[in-house]
Amino acid sequence: MEKLEQSLKNALGIVQNTQRENLRPIDWLDTAAKVGTCLAESRDALAEVRQDVIGGARTALLLYFRSHPGEKVSPQELEGVAAIRAWARRIRELRAVGWDIDTLGSGAEAPYRLNAPQLEESVASSETTIASVGGTNSAERLIEYLLHISPWPASPQQLERVAKTPTWRQELRELIDQGWLIQSHDDSPEEIPPGHYRLANLEA
Repeated sequence: MEKLEQSLKNALGIVQNTQRENLRPIDWLDTAAKVGTCLAESRDALAEVRQDVIGGARTALLLYFRSHPGEKVSPQELEGVAAIRAWARRIRELRAVGWDIDTLGSGAEAPYRLNAPQLEESVASSETTIASVGGTNSAERLIEYLLHISPWPASPQQLERVAKTPTWRQELRELIDQGWLIQSHDDSPEEIPPGHYRLANLEA
């Protein structure tokens, strides 16, 4: 967060120190270039925090959409959430999984909307969904998968394939310690089969 705060302060300082009267085009270009550098640093700082708190850009986008189902979400919001320039590509990847995300209009300012709050159970548990999961480590892959299929539970076999490690239960415990509300059969025996897990709340 310190990097983010400093980069934004730097951008503000550049603008405040820019001469307002008789501003020449070349002077403004110099200011704009410096501000652009600070904003790029801000995006990188956002990405670092996002990675630590949530994981990858696609997971962050899905979590944001699922937290605002049926609402119009601006491109600016989505770029901030993803903290990468290629955020639109991540939305296309979510659509390929089966998420019903519309672009409401045309042009760079057109908002987006998640039409359905969750995937159909058959889609959530499909091989396509498992194969689509990314992430640089097993914990990232597990939380992305659980976020895709919530509120449906995931079997031990599915979770091990997603995590790509036999120690996936340890990774789940660490996610729970971080604040993710991941439930097991012990938490909800009527809804979750033995050995299965589900993300019961979208907030961490």
